[in-house]
Amino acid sequence: MLQSTKLGLVLSGGGAKGAFQAGVLRYLAEQNIQPDAVSGASIGSLNGSVVAGSRNVQEAAETLEKVWHEVAENSPLKMDFVALLAFMMRIAAAALGGPIGRKAAASTQILGSVLPEKYHKYIGTPAFFDNSPSVDILKRYAGLDSKDMALPFWASVYESDGIIKDISQFIASSLDVYKESKASSFILINNLSPDAKLKALLASSAIPLAYEAQRIDGKKFYDGGMGGGSNFQGNTPIVPLIENEKCSHIIVTHLQDGTFWDRNKFPNTSILEIRPRGISKGSLDMLNFERGAILEWMEQGYQDAKASIEPVAEGLAAFRRSRETHAALSDSASNMADALQWLKD
Repeated sequence: MLQSTKLGLVLSGGGAKGAFQAGVLRYLAEQNIQPDAVSGASIGSLNGSVVAGSRNVQEAAETLEKVWHEVAENSPLKMDFVALLAFMMRIAAAALGGPIGRKAAASTQILGSVLPEKYHKYIGTPAFFDNSPSVDILKRYAGLDSKDMALPFWASVYESDGIIKDISQFIASSLDVYKESKASSFILINNLSPDAKLKALLASSAIPLAYEAQRIDGKKFYDGGMGGGSNFQGNTPIVPLIENEKCSHIIVTHLQDGTFWDRNKFPNTSILEIRPRGISKGSLDMLNFERGAILEWMEQGYQDAKASIEPVAEGLAAFRRSRETHAALSDSASNMADALQWLKD
């Protein structure tokens, strides 16, 4: 059997810093580096849906550039004041209403059995931001209505155990209190219906308390970056590209420098990491959708991709030649098999 020569692209999560990945794609397009499969977590899954839905890396780069220029002019952070007011009223009732108020505040969740799912955040677990800007971008740019995407695309999601437990476990694993924490799951987006694709992508980017969880097959899912916090298993979803897509070479884009993600855990795969290195930012960068910050991250992605890839340009060229040879040999093997079958018949 011929050895796989497939190139994967991993797009990690990191909120507004996802603009960095638009710059990375611009450089990949200039060099005609075409991935064969894509995976993403959180904002990386939204970017990944555009990449996987594009006909080639050039179209993907152009579309992502357009998306992030649009985001730079109109922040997608849209406060849901109704959800905030509903939550404050429940807190006030529980704090000031005595036993009757506490019972009333707790009993609102009963309405979930009769109200449509879109109203659940007003009576149950709160979500203080409106995800309609993300829905709008996905519907216009991610090709959700197409029968299939151009590339295999895996999105990272995290099955909820209850918001309090989810958040506490994520914080604990980030502080390395636990050596292991619950892992994220990976969903193949390609063959889902348009509505199911949208749900999965919204789930992958649903930061708890910021955005509402998405219910898939009766279970609630949040941001895929929450899983496997100590080793970024969910936020850097390389596993499905290795195990399911059999990628021999993978480009991994991180949205922070100095992570504990360890490429040595995947010794049989050639991995090229691209990390942001030229901008000194604070911990709240992921929420900074100001125009200047977005444009800076886009340019940084381009420069860091260039700095990471140029030293291995000859190796990538050799990989492309190998991939072309592999494809030609595969075609020859297929033709030979057809011929032998004809002789057999």
